[in-house]
Amino acid sequence: MVIRIGFLFALAGLVAACNNSNSPASPVVTATEVGVIVAEPGKAIISQDLPGRLSAVRSAQVRARVEGVIEKQLFSEGSDVVAGTPLYRIDPRTFQANAAAAEAAVASARAVVDRYAPLLSIKAVSQQEFDTATAQLRQSEAAQARARLDLENATPRAPISGRIGRSNVTEGSLTSKDAGTHLVTIEQLDPIRVDFVRYYSDVLRMQQAVK
Repeated sequence: MVIRIGFLFALAGLVAACNNSNSPASPVVTATEVGVIVAEPGKAIISQDLPGRLSAVRSAQVRARVEGVIEKQLFSEGSDVVAGTPLYRIDPRTFQANAAAAEAAVASARAVVDRYAPLLSIKAVSQQEFDTATAQLRQSEAAQARARLDLENATPRAPISGRIGRSNVTEGSLTSKDAGTHLVTIEQLDPIRVDFVRYYSDVLRMQQAVK
């Protein structure tokens, strides 16, 4: 009886030793660090590509105000010009002659008025004669102003500053005062206007997407 019990204890020890030698070591568990983000309400920017068209802020058509022959173009097409820059030279000889004749007519009419003024006080001329001379002077001055304006318009100038386009006339072209010959167009590009096209259905879809 004593021998059997001793054998059982020895067998149990041998099995325990075998189990201890074959079992792996228990792994060591360590804590893993993780990042935390707190969700908060805020604003988000939603971008969308839209087709657009560039257009000038201001556009001016330069037209002829007198009738004559274009002698010379004074600008380079596609260049930037400043308001008041001479653009063309229309043959000025007719307008110069008209201005000189108008100036002479004014001088003659003024001389008549100046001669009649002292005579009126002594009744050497009638009031009607003096009034007629005065009216003639005013008509002559008005004709002189028109002649000077035509001479000035013989050199068309840029009405605005901007980029000048292609000339619609060449040297030797005859301009028309009544039709207002379109000479060239000037467009102001600084600043510039951008027109976007956006349909209402696109706006609704975007509003629903952000809800």
